Amino acid sequence: MRYCRLIICIFSLMWLLSCSDDNAPDSIEPLLYVNEAADITRTEATLSGGVELQRNTDMPTLHFLYGTTAEPEHSSKELVVNDNKVLLRLVGLTAGTTYYFRLQGGNGSAVINSDVRTFTTMPNDKPKVGMLTVLSQGPTSVIASYAITDDGGERIIETGCYITEENSGDSVKVISEQTESTDGSYRIRIGGLKQNSTYSLIPFAASRAGESKGEPTKITTTNAVVLEAAGKLEELIGEDKYSYTELSFVGSMNGDDLNLLRQMAGRDFYGNETPGKLERINLADAKIVAGGGNYVESRYTQDDEVGYGLFAGCTGLKSISLPIGATVMEQNVFTGCTSLSRLEIPASMTSLTPSAGCVSLSEINVSPANTSYSSKDGVLFNADGSVIVWFPMGKDGDYTLPSTVVSIGDYAFQECSITRFTLPDNIGTIGQAVFFNSKVQEVDMPEALRLVPTATFQNCSQLTVVRLGSQTELVSDYVFDGCPLEHLYIEAKYPPVCNDNAFTSRTTAFTKTCTLHVPKGYKGWYKNDPDWGMFENIVEY
Repeated sequence: MRYCRLIICIFSLMWLLSCSDDNAPDSIEPLLYVNEAADITRTEATLSGGVELQRNTDMPTLHFLYGTTAEPEHSSKELVVNDNKVLLRLVGLTAGTTYYFRLQGGNGSAVINSDVRTFTTMPNDKPKVGMLTVLSQGPTSVIASYAITDDGGERIIETGCYITEENSGDSVKVISEQTESTDGSYRIRIGGLKQNSTYSLIPFAASRAGESKGEPTKITTTNAVVLEAAGKLEELIGEDKYSYTELSFVGSMNGDDLNLLRQMAGRDFYGNETPGKLERINLADAKIVAGGGNYVESRYTQDDEVGYGLFAGCTGLKSISLPIGATVMEQNVFTGCTSLSRLEIPASMTSLTPSAGCVSLSEINVSPANTSYSSKDGVLFNADGSVIVWFPMGKDGDYTLPSTVVSIGDYAFQECSITRFTLPDNIGTIGQAVFFNSKVQEVDMPEALRLVPTATFQNCSQLTVVRLGSQTELVSDYVFDGCPLEHLYIEAKYPPVCNDNAFTSRTTAFTKTCTLHVPKGYKGWYKNDPDWGMFENIVEY
């Protein structure tokens, strides 16, 4: 009996074991785990975790739960699983806050959670400021930019720049009134600086968390204006526009800039006088560009052109260097610039028209690299020196043209101060009104000159003696109009042809007051000529 019971027990046990193996589940729920949060900032943190699969368990759908309570209320999107691991970068968090997080998974029938962990975001900090960059610079002002690279998590309540003058140690704080730009940068204008002084500029930014400073940038002021772009001169100069006597300019300048420059040199848009004191202008490193408004009347700037009437009426202007890239100087650029004594012509200039009224101009200098013009003793010639283009009106004394000159351009000696001219005999042609309104008193015309052009000596109010060469064939209209001529010498044996108004004068009874000197033995020829015979005093010499 006992034996039978033992046998039964053994079979029962075997059956139970057999039943347990047959009914065991095919899979076991996976295990989820999370790691400590990493790369924690004020507003961001990296969460990571993974899955340990059991037997034939399928990978569940995973996401992180996170929040500020022990039961995290926020859920991430479905995570991408890589080698049974997941990673998530949380953004938009609140600084100085403790967050709870766990990994959660599900397979449609069950939800599995990992343990809960915590991390605390960094607290807000002082802002961080980048390097200051100088955009434009004037003799007493600077336009600069800088960026607040990190606001520290707090609203910026004040930003600007500390300015320290090195020699004196004086320091001031300038607040930026500009709101932040789209690229996070700020622009600031710093005025009230001393010329020829060195300054340390330190940008700063402040929030509730405190104030921080950027690295210092050193500048040294000069008498130069550096423009970041055309149209910026007004912003840079500001209220100081009438205080300068000498300035150099670097950068592009359009009509708006040149209009202001005119004001600084003593004339406004309408030609009215201003308090401007600018006497010496260096535009060598500037570039005139099209754009902006008109600088005077209906005149607008064009690329590399010194335009019509640009400095007209600027009576206080004494010297100017034109832009090194300028190609054209139009009419009347310096008309009425009575104090202008020196003019610098760049290598690029290919077309130039003299201006009237520059009565003090004594020196015109041309870059040696210029292929269109040259200068000698302050006088402007064409490239090879064969044509005189512009004689400085302020030169005085006697003057003999170089032997290389064979032609004289229109108005070349207008309003000049030379009292006596001896023109070389090899000059074959001269332009119209060559001596117009000049102070010349005595002129010896070239022997080979055949034509005396229109208005050659018109309005020469001090001219008393003129000598015409033996080859003279034609005297044009109004040659001596407005001249108090006392003696006219002519070496031509036979009377030249005269235009109808050759001896017309509005101010003098020319043929009554002037003595005509003719070659010995030819007085009769001249006396019987219908034009030359009008002279009441004809003598031989």
